[in-house]
Amino acid sequence: MGLHDAQLMSDQEKLDKIVDQITGGLPEYDRAKIPGFSEVEVDAAHRHLRLHWKGEVPASVAKVLAHLPAGFSAEVVPAKYSKAELHAARDKLLSNGQQKDLASKVTPAATRITSVAPAVDGSGLDVTYDEDRGQGRFDVRDSLAPSVRQDKTSEVEAAAESLTGVQAHVRYQALSIDAQATREADWSPWQGGGGLQTGGGTICSTGFGVTRKSDGKKLITTAYHCGAQGPYYTWSGSHAFVGTAKLENASATNDIVGIDPGKNTSGNRVWDGPWNMTGYSKAVSGWGNNNVGDMVCTSAANSGAHCWLYIQQTDISVTGPNGVTRPDVEFAYSDDIAAANGDSGGPVFTGSNDWTTDEARGVITALDNTMDCGSFTTADAWQRKPWCFHGVYYVPIGKILHDQNWSLNTG
Repeated sequence: MGLHDAQLMSDQEKLDKIVDQITGGLPEYDRAKIPGFSEVEVDAAHRHLRLHWKGEVPASVAKVLAHLPAGFSAEVVPAKYSKAELHAARDKLLSNGQQKDLASKVTPAATRITSVAPAVDGSGLDVTYDEDRGQGRFDVRDSLAPSVRQDKTSEVEAAAESLTGVQAHVRYQALSIDAQATREADWSPWQGGGGLQTGGGTICSTGFGVTRKSDGKKLITTAYHCGAQGPYYTWSGSHAFVGTAKLENASATNDIVGIDPGKNTSGNRVWDGPWNMTGYSKAVSGWGNNNVGDMVCTSAANSGAHCWLYIQQTDISVTGPNGVTRPDVEFAYSDDIAAANGDSGGPVFTGSNDWTTDEARGVITALDNTMDCGSFTTADAWQRKPWCFHGVYYVPIGKILHDQNWSLNTG
C-alpha cells in the first residue's frame, strides 16, 4: 500500500469519527431515530462530508460542522424526506417482514420487489424489482423487450408511490445471488475468511470470531443461508471438523450463524491476500459503522481479498434467493472484482492503525452486478467456472453483534 493509500484511509477514519459526532454514535441502521436526518456521505479523497438533512440542523450538529479539523469541509444539502419518513414508507412495502409481490397488468408473473432503500439524497425510495419466478429463481437476462420493460417499470413506480405516499425511483434488478468455498485448510483458533464446506458439500467462508456474552463461548460466523444447522468442515486438506451450526446461534433476517467449534475456539484475525496465499492474516482491532462513500475490503475464501469497494448505499432491505428479507444491509461496489460465488459469510472490513489491523464492518450476504472473471481464478475453479461480481451486499457487524448478543474477538 502506497503513502497516498495510507493517507486516504487516515482521512476516512477522521471523517467517520466526525460522522459519529453528528449521529451521536448511532449505527447506520438506527439513524432514523435522529429527527430530520436523512443521510451522510463520506468523500475521503476530498476530505469532505455531505450531510442530507430535512429542515434546519440542530445546534449540536451545527457546532460539529463549525469546528472541523483543518483541511476538512462539509456541506448540508436539503432533503425532501427524513430517514424516519422513508423508513415508514418502506414498511408499507413489507408484509410480515417480507417484501411484497405486486400484481401486474403488463406481465403474467407477479412483480417481486427485490430491494427497497431510502435514497441517499433523501428524495424518496430506491426500489428494484423483477418477475417472481419462484424462490431462488430469476431471469439470467431480462426477458422483456425494452419498451415492455419501460411500461413495467412505470407500472411498478406508480404502484410503489401509491402504496408508500413518497416518490419512488424504480429500476429492474433481478434477485441477488447468495454468495456460497488456504484459507482452504485453516485450523483452530479459526480465523475469518477461511474456507468452509457444509455437510451437503456446498462451500462458504468464515466471517469473524465472536464471543457469546451469555456464557463466554467463542464462535466463528458464516452466512445463515449456507446452513443454519449441522456440521462444517475445512474445504481442503483433511477436511477437518470446524464445528456445528445451531439455530440458537442463528438469525435468518441477519443471514448469520455462529458455528460452535466444540473444544476448539475462534480467533481474532482475518485472512488477507489472495485466496491461495498461506500464513497471512491481520488482527481485528474492533468494529465501526458504515457510511456512504467509505472504502471497504472483502476477504473471503473463494476469491481472496479485494479492496477499493466503495459503499454506495446503506440501510437497504433486500430479499435473498432463499425468500428471506434481510432488512438492514449495505451495498459496496468496485470497478474490479468485489467477490465471487463461494464467498458467502466472508468478512467485510476497512483498514485501521495505518492498515496494520482490520476494523470489522460486516459479513457478506449476497452478490450483484455480474462481471466476466477474465483470467481471474478462484479456489474452486476446478469444480466450476468462476462467477465474479462487482457488487457486494453485507450485513453490518454492529447489527449482528447487537441482535445476537455477541462481542467481537479483537486483538
